[in-house]
Amino acid sequence: MADEPSAAAQNNGLYPAHFKKGALIQLATGEIKCVEDLTMEDFQKSTESSTDLKLDISTVIKITIDGQRQLALLCFVVGNEKLQITVEAPLEHPFLVYGKGWSSVNPKMSDKRYNLPCKQLNVGDICASLMLKPNSEEQPLGL
Repeated sequence: MADEPSAAAQNNGLYPAHFKKGALIQLATGEIKCVEDLTMEDFQKSTESSTDLKLDISTVIKITIDGQRQLALLCFVVGNEKLQITVEAPLEHPFLVYGKGWSSVNPKMSDKRYNLPCKQLNVGDICASLMLKPNSEEQPLGL
């Protein structure tokens, strides 16, 4: 089927199974929740008890859609350092947004692929970013 990802796309992490509705996520606190029930507070509590990770913010400053490849180039300003990064992600890739919850460039595709209700991701949205704490290289991890 044309709508199904290729085996290569599934294996290289383009469509992670942990975004599928009902996927169980164990938080650093030990609590287990379904991905669709995760909140910003869950991310905050987990990173507070983590020795390696901290919660940072990434503000969407530009979204460019590559319709031919069904990908989005998302430009973010990250953290207090205001690092500018660009991430390439499938249009349906969900991001956890402050005040909105799960959001993506194409919420209908997110619902179809992951059965995960998403809102529209927009320029100006502030997303949760998991970052390595200062004793490590400071790079965004799986937004």
